[in-house]
Amino acid sequence: MKKILLLFLIFFNFCLNCFAIEEISLEKEPMKLDYFSDVYYGKIDKDENVSPILKLFSQKGLEFENSKINSVKASFLYDGQLIFNKTSNESPFLVHDFVTVEPMVSLKFNENKSKFMFDYNLTRKLEGYSNGFTERISQIYVSHDITKNQKILIGQGDRLPNSYDGSRGVMGQEFIYKSQLGRTFGEARSVGIRNIAAYKYLDYDIGLYDSTRYMKDFGNGLDFTGYVMLKPFAGLSEAGTNFKIGSGYSIGKNNISYNTYSAFAGYDYKKFHIHAEYANADGYNGIKESANKADGFYTLLSYDITPKLSLLGRYDYFTANTAHKNDYCQEYTAGITYKLFKNLKFMINFVNKNYSNRPDSNMILFATRFII
Repeated sequence: MKKILLLFLIFFNFCLNCFAIEEISLEKEPMKLDYFSDVYYGKIDKDENVSPILKLFSQKGLEFENSKINSVKASFLYDGQLIFNKTSNESPFLVHDFVTVEPMVSLKFNENKSKFMFDYNLTRKLEGYSNGFTERISQIYVSHDITKNQKILIGQGDRLPNSYDGSRGVMGQEFIYKSQLGRTFGEARSVGIRNIAAYKYLDYDIGLYDSTRYMKDFGNGLDFTGYVMLKPFAGLSEAGTNFKIGSGYSIGKNNISYNTYSAFAGYDYKKFHIHAEYANADGYNGIKESANKADGFYTLLSYDITPKLSLLGRYDYFTANTAHKNDYCQEYTAGITYKLFKNLKFMINFVNKNYSNRPDSNMILFATRFII
């Protein structure tokens, strides 16, 4: 009976999430899912007969002529998860969670060189936070393109790049959960000023911030966070273009002083992908802050069976306090990701958590993620 109930809930999760997409309607006509993907990736931008509402959600947005505002673009990000958890000495439990329900709007002006961005996660729940209005703001900033490769950003933008895994967004993650170092040191957003650049051989993201996270409080201190990613073989053959090495560093003071550094190496070639990252902290300031020294690393492998279907595996080791070497956690994760379209995917992960000093646990996670 329990197996039947579990299968029903899994089916219900996918149906519920897909139903949310299929119910979108424009001009009283249902939006087809293949058209849904075309909208986001801009294949309709040259079609003058397309509804203005549909253009609003397209890649370029709704464009204006002879106006100070060049375009307005709306987006919507969704992440729904079904989690089955079983600990060695406890009864299993099942949870359905709407992790991200996030509308976004952006305005471009100054000949598309400047941009205002605002997005808000209606369902964000942060432990230790009041989860009021400001703490649910994901991004609110103004940016300006200095050149085609470089921009300046003022406000609260993407996650701070103190690690590669920690800084990535929902749609860019290979797994449903980030690595332990990614979700412990990373997942941090702060108000500040940052310089972001993308060149052939080099990317970087360097900023000075208030040390508070998600606008919880201001004035406790400053934070410097920077990340540099090298692409040393970008000018060589295709086989060498996707090798990257990077490093991030974060230092500051909030209620405690902290500094965290990370080192990353990754290679992506056709269907095969391998990433590895190490991070070390002498105090850290993520969603939670701690004066403890901690470190961890992960290695992930993935293979694209088809352009839509991928198999993934990750080994993840983390020590929450290096003063207690016998207090660590190892996570073994296996997963399958199916991309129905580029901006709509279904994910299944199995996670085995192996603790050094407490009962082990197993999790099965299902996620539906899309962005329009």
